[in-house]
Amino acid sequence: MKHLGLMTSAIAGAVALLGFAGTANAASYTQKSNAITQYSSGSLRTVDNKATGFVKAGAYAFAKNPGGSNTIASVGGNQKWTLKTEFQLADTHNAKGSAKYDMTNPQSAAYDGGHYLYVVYQPHYTKGMTNKGFVARYDMNKLKGMSLAKQQALMDNKSGSSAVKVGGIFTTGHGQSLAYDKKHKSLYMWRDTSMSATRTSTLQRISTSSLTPNKAITFHMSSHGANVPGGHDLTFDHSGNAYYWTVSGSKVKVYKGTIGSKTVHFRLTKQLFAHRPGTHEQAMGYNGHNGRLYLVADDSITSFPAKKLNGNGSLKASDFKYTKFNSHREFESLIFDNSGHGMLMSNRTPEILRSTTAY
Repeated sequence: MKHLGLMTSAIAGAVALLGFAGTANAASYTQKSNAITQYSSGSLRTVDNKATGFVKAGAYAFAKNPGGSNTIASVGGNQKWTLKTEFQLADTHNAKGSAKYDMTNPQSAAYDGGHYLYVVYQPHYTKGMTNKGFVARYDMNKLKGMSLAKQQALMDNKSGSSAVKVGGIFTTGHGQSLAYDKKHKSLYMWRDTSMSATRTSTLQRISTSSLTPNKAITFHMSSHGANVPGGHDLTFDHSGNAYYWTVSGSKVKVYKGTIGSKTVHFRLTKQLFAHRPGTHEQAMGYNGHNGRLYLVADDSITSFPAKKLNGNGSLKASDFKYTKFNSHREFESLIFDNSGHGMLMSNRTPEILRSTTAY
């Protein structure tokens, strides 16, 4: 999503105080050493991921059945997908009666492998509060016992619901990068307050209880004097490795790294992808069921084996699987459950759609 505005203040005074206190008390570290392995253009090779098609984003469409069940089915590519509504997400401009918490614009989602779903929200068009947002935690076990309409209406009244916990406001940046590190049981996201390449980047860990940052690491990445941008998306494999992807020119770059207690290290994997999947780099996902990484653009999903990024890389054109859709929905996030079913978060109106097939 391209909107960066935010509504400030609190659901209630106590929640606001807790939210701001959590941010203020977060441990902050500045890494002095360069956080990226040096590389040269001559060390990189281009893989012709010819299965991947480019989907140009246009005007976004609303769900055909707001508050009910929707289906998004593939229309092209070498792998078929059908996604059906699993959960409707809260869709109120006034969570718990406060106009300062707008839940209509989710930006990314993370799943802890148990029963919690975490969602980052960027409230629309709030003057003076650019780059701020909040996190909500959904209890999926409780959602499963409700109708879709009730799920959507959970936060419509002042009392809210025990199925949803909403955290305080903090600097989220663009908000597209919330990801769960299953090995270390931690939530992380970029604090990407600029969409342009900057000299320094910040990764922040989000408390799964307060839903606000409890640690931030600021670092710089430069290769032979040239600044290397941090990410606007993020995912983890089950060994705790972090990944993000960017587009340089028309080629896709994938970065792999580790996040330590006080330091960060990444490397540019040595294979560039010739074809980008779409207009906007919306998300990145990892499926532990098949060991594949997924690049998500609007109406477009492409995947490849994560292990083939190791060393100098061994990806071939035949390793790529690609799916094209024609929903005109905004694809905000792709996560996977323990059985290998994909769970897509889409906007307008916000919902989680689950694949009918495990991958």
